[in-house]
Formats: sequence, C-alpha cells, structure tokens
Amino acid sequence: MAGRKEAILLLITLLVLPVLAVQAPAQDYKSLSLGTFHSPKGLGLCFQSQQEEKSFDSLDVIADTFGILRGDYSSPGFKATYYRGIILSQRHGEGCDADFYAGPGVTAGYVRDIHEPFSAVAGMSGVIGGRLYFDSKRLVVCFEAGLDLALEMNRNNRYRNLNLTIYRAGIYHVFYPQVRILYRLK
Repeated sequence: MAGRKEAILLLITLLVLPVLAVQAPAQDYKSLSLGTFHSPKGLGLCFQSQQEEKSFDSLDVIADTFGILRGDYSSPGFKATYYRGIILSQRHGEGCDADFYAGPGVTAGYVRDIHEPFSAVAGMSGVIGGRLYFDSKRLVVCFEAGLDLALEMNRNNRYRNLNLTIYRAGIYHVFYPQVRILYRLK
C-alpha cells in the first residue's frame, strides 16, 4: 500500500511543474525559469518566475531524502515548497551577474522526520541565498539555505491516536546547502 501512495505522489510531482510551465507564458513575466533542485535534503524540480524587478516566486517539488543517504530508509517522502524571494542586492560583472535575496514561504508534504515514521507536514518556510546568471542570463545557479518551521502529524499505531509535533528536520537541517540549476525560458 505504501508503494502505491508513493507512486501517486510521484505522478503528481511530475505533472505539477510542466502544467505550470505551459500556463505561465500566458502571464506577463519578465523571466521564467525551469530546473532542478539539489541538496542533502532532497532532489527535485523547481520553477521560478519574476514579474517585478525586486522579487521573484519559486516553487520546488522534491523527493525528500531524509535518512536515505545514510541507508536508514529506502523510500523517499515528497514535499512542495513555495517562496517569494525579495532581492536585497544586485551586482553586475563581466560574464556573470548576481543577486542576493531572502524571503518567506510555505511548505507541505509527506516526509520522514528524525526518529519518526512518515508524517504529513505543513508550515512556514524561509530562504536566504544568491543567484548567479551566466550565458546572457540563460543559465541561473542559486545557492541558498532554507528553514522549515512546520508541524507534522502522524499516526501512533500502538496507542491508535494522532501525534502533532514540530518538524525537527526542518530546523536541524537549516545549514544543509540547497542548489538550484535553472534554464531561463524567457
């Protein structure tokens, strides 16, 4: 049964971003980027759009790899995170431009936590980082750190009740690096 749930979540993950990418060009975006998310926290797809000069929106759909890289678990969880990046500073250089940003967001998913089974997770998130633009701003590489202040809910089979606790991995893994490699479509 768990394999079927994971397959359904993976299917949803693979369908969300292409649908957004097809619908997004109808809006008036200054830039539109699609790419991949890489971190010890997980791997996935990301979508960034920018309508205003000083902010951008980012959506990540990732397979949460908590405990998998250490060999503790064999199946990933799934998580979606949306945030608004507020550009704090911009630098222009020869062959490479950069901007630095921070911003709030929200996160939700079905993931593992420290010493916990799979749990439904929902809450606030935040990021701080920088973006580098290469090749006439077509290739974008983002380096950042992210914090998830979320609650998790799981079922305790022994006592047949629901547990509501703080999502500890979201706080403890704040210093895990997050890298996005994006191709700017527009």
